[in-house]
Amino acid sequence: MKTGIVYFSLIVFALLTGCSKEVQKQKPNVLFIYADDLGYGDPGCYNPGSKIPTPNIDKLAAEGLVFTDAHAPASICGPSRYGVLTGRYSWRRPGGYVNGKAYDECKIGKGRKTIADMFREEGYNTAQIGKWGLRNNYKQALRDPDSIADLDSITPRDFDFSKPIDAPNTRGFDYSLTMVMFAEMRNGRMQKNDKWLMENGYPYPKGATPDPANFDWENCLPELAKKATEYINTYAGKQNRKEFNIDRDKPFFLYFDPHVPHEPIVPTKEFIGSSEAGKYGDFVVELDHYIGELIKVLKENGLYENTIVIFASDNGAEGTAYNRILKYRHYSNGDLRGAKRDVWEGGHRVPFIIKWPGKTKAGAKCNTPVCFTDLFATFADYFGYTLDNKTAPDSYSFLDLISDPEAVFNRPPIIHNTHRRVMAIRDGDWLYIDAPTGTDNPEPEWFRKERGVVPSDMPVELFNLKDDLQQTRNVAGQYPNKATELKDELFMIMGEDK
Repeated sequence: MKTGIVYFSLIVFALLTGCSKEVQKQKPNVLFIYADDLGYGDPGCYNPGSKIPTPNIDKLAAEGLVFTDAHAPASICGPSRYGVLTGRYSWRRPGGYVNGKAYDECKIGKGRKTIADMFREEGYNTAQIGKWGLRNNYKQALRDPDSIADLDSITPRDFDFSKPIDAPNTRGFDYSLTMVMFAEMRNGRMQKNDKWLMENGYPYPKGATPDPANFDWENCLPELAKKATEYINTYAGKQNRKEFNIDRDKPFFLYFDPHVPHEPIVPTKEFIGSSEAGKYGDFVVELDHYIGELIKVLKENGLYENTIVIFASDNGAEGTAYNRILKYRHYSNGDLRGAKRDVWEGGHRVPFIIKWPGKTKAGAKCNTPVCFTDLFATFADYFGYTLDNKTAPDSYSFLDLISDPEAVFNRPPIIHNTHRRVMAIRDGDWLYIDAPTGTDNPEPEWFRKERGVVPSDMPVELFNLKDDLQQTRNVAGQYPNKATELKDELFMIMGEDK
């Protein structure tokens, strides 16, 4: 009798285990592509007058859902990426308004759960390939951690590369190939923007000695894209790369965040002249090409129809976009005013496209404001994953919008900030900026005249984006009560302990 019970129990266990694996296999893979400094008006699907051909981004838009009012968590790289990964505004961190020094820039604190942590808990393989743009604990990999007081002066010679740099692998990712910043003294000056690729915390390729002064910028994007392609092929069983730490019985979350088209602008030779917007445009064409390659490999492996593809940018185009208007009549930020680092719309309103099999309708558009901090809560909602009050505090699920772009999304106001502590609040059609100007870049006078910007001497700015998307008329003097109301709301949100 007991033997029969045991046998029956084993059958039931096997069936349940099999069902569990089948459910896991049914979960969609996720490919999240986060571009760097790509403006709202760069892709053709957002700007019919774009001088940059982006056929693969445009095709993704035609197949998926295009958001017209989507916002990066900040208008500069590190804080934006912090917000995406944590579902929390970076200015909530101590000193979080600023980008910080080379080795002390925007960190995800120990114990702070990331979206990758959630995916991993939900049974996903997790990988990050690209820029990262955040800092972790470098001291653990130093030869003599106690001998260096100023982390900003560390050079590659100070590292013991037999020890892993605390990289994305300690923030929820099973695999990472990430760009790490090094300082280096050259020609009597400390260079703080040198880079090297680190794979799972160690110099890449394996056994290399980092030489940041000779980092191959031109080949970096092709190398990152190649690695992402290998990751997908390994998942599909066509390759066998142990460094990826892949379990093929689980879906994957691949966060592909290349450094393009961030400066330095270094398209490879085959893309030179491929746009009508100079080398910057050519660099965007190259990025678009590799997006197409990733989608191609998904299709070749029969994975595309069960993969959510998300495309976005970490902030608006760099201030050099003004030069492209003069030289090429290409508007990287479209009809928006502002650029990277600004709290005007051009600083943080960026392309955002989602292709979600079974949910999104081809060619659909959503005009509802969303913030990329919201991705965390959206996927948590989809999984039925419970967020505690310290996890993703600035994230709100827009899952209903995925299948119904007209659905009601009662999101609290979105908060914008610059790295110089200029704060702004978006509530409905209204945008309040708690400063005389929303720019952190020199805005050319010719551009102001071209847009018809009305001069203002008010101590704050208020715009109604429904009536004035280009933010040409500061109406703070006309609606002082609204300005006061939004200022109070801004400071109330900033004072919340999250």
